[in-house]
Amino acid sequence: MLTPPAPATDQEAIIWIDHAQAIITTIDGGGVRRVERLGRGTSEPESAFGARAIHELGQHDRVVVTGPVFARTTFERAFVATTHRPDRLIDLDPESDAHDAGDLPGRWLVR
Repeated sequence: MLTPPAPATDQEAIIWIDHAQAIITTIDGGGVRRVERLGRGTSEPESAFGARAIHELGQHDRVVVTGPVFARTTFERAFVATTHRPDRLIDLDPESDAHDAGDLPGRWLVR
């Protein structure tokens, strides 16, 4: 079971990602939670999907990345190559491997 980080602030974003979708949770300055699901198109290259997800994260100071290790590692490498800011990445738990969005704590998702 994942141990959730402190709730997202206006400076933090949480992304759960695999090779088919990304779920991004942010909280704006007014405390309103925003959850966005990005689906990967059937012919969309993984690099384009990753770039789209990075763009949606915006300029948050801290980014928590979770999901299956194979997808998380690929995304983190792309994030650092694009932003040149590895210091913005926060490890939720290097040993965790949330295989699907159902593994995320409920407060991260809008149902």
